[in-house]
Amino acid sequence: MSKTILTIENINSTSKQQIIGLFLALITVLIWSSYALSLRIGALSPLSLTELTFFRYAVPGFILLPIFIKSLKDYRKVPPIYLFGIIFGSGVLFFFLSGYGMQLTQVAYGSTLIPGTIPLFVSLIAVIVYKQTLPNFRKWGIIIICIGVVIMLIQTETNWSNSLLIGQALLISSAFLWSLFTISIRQSGLAPLKVAALGAFPNGIFITIWILVTNPELGYSSLPMSAVLGQLIVQGIIVGVFSGICFSGAIIRIGAEKTSAIGAATPAVATILATIMLNEYLNTSILIGMLLVISGVFLASGVLNGERVS
Repeated sequence: MSKTILTIENINSTSKQQIIGLFLALITVLIWSSYALSLRIGALSPLSLTELTFFRYAVPGFILLPIFIKSLKDYRKVPPIYLFGIIFGSGVLFFFLSGYGMQLTQVAYGSTLIPGTIPLFVSLIAVIVYKQTLPNFRKWGIIIICIGVVIMLIQTETNWSNSLLIGQALLISSAFLWSLFTISIRQSGLAPLKVAALGAFPNGIFITIWILVTNPELGYSSLPMSAVLGQLIVQGIIVGVFSGICFSGAIIRIGAEKTSAIGAATPAVATILATIMLNEYLNTSILIGMLLVISGVFLASGVLNGERVS
């Protein structure tokens, strides 16, 4: 069968590459956890979301500019739809949606709803766009994910607010964008460093121009330099550079499904950190929903079935 824009290829990795992929997936979990925590800390600080976005894209975009320039000939070989998926799916809109969502909720929601609903959207795209048939284990995993998400969405607390619902919707919307990014990585065939450069540089240019044109109110001057540098290092270097490299590297070596299965540990890690550092409270609805989403992602990944899904 000839390769088309919608062809999904099987993953053929050596044992060594599989081990590297697993290691990169674990590193991704730590980075995602720090990303969620950093976003929440930033939301509670005088720093504006525009400043955090600048740190997230302009800084790594500048660092990875040489890679971007050297990779232009490789980018031309990739179908435009996947180039767009990488740039847009992991770009400024994703960051704004997840950032505003985190401002209205808490770390447990962001770290669960984003990585937790990505497999749901990836599976829906596989069925609708790629005309794939879902195996039973994935169907059950998706059902469990949906139940967990619904439980988190319909809390029975008396202090229910529309802002919480809006925050949850924003987080789920950002997960849809990241699912486009996930599929585009797999289909593009680009090396991890090239993916990171492609995701960072165009978005870095955009947010820089946006700041220059709109001249928004910035809050960095209200914080000590150590706090600003902390956000710059986390968002700009750890998340901006290494997240894309590790995430795409894991997908290339072990597939999106296994990467998602390992990524299911993100809510637990991020929530534990948020409980310790930010004194965030976990009610029963959040806890049950989070555990169901984690279980559903792990089941939908196919790891328990020992199957490799392209």
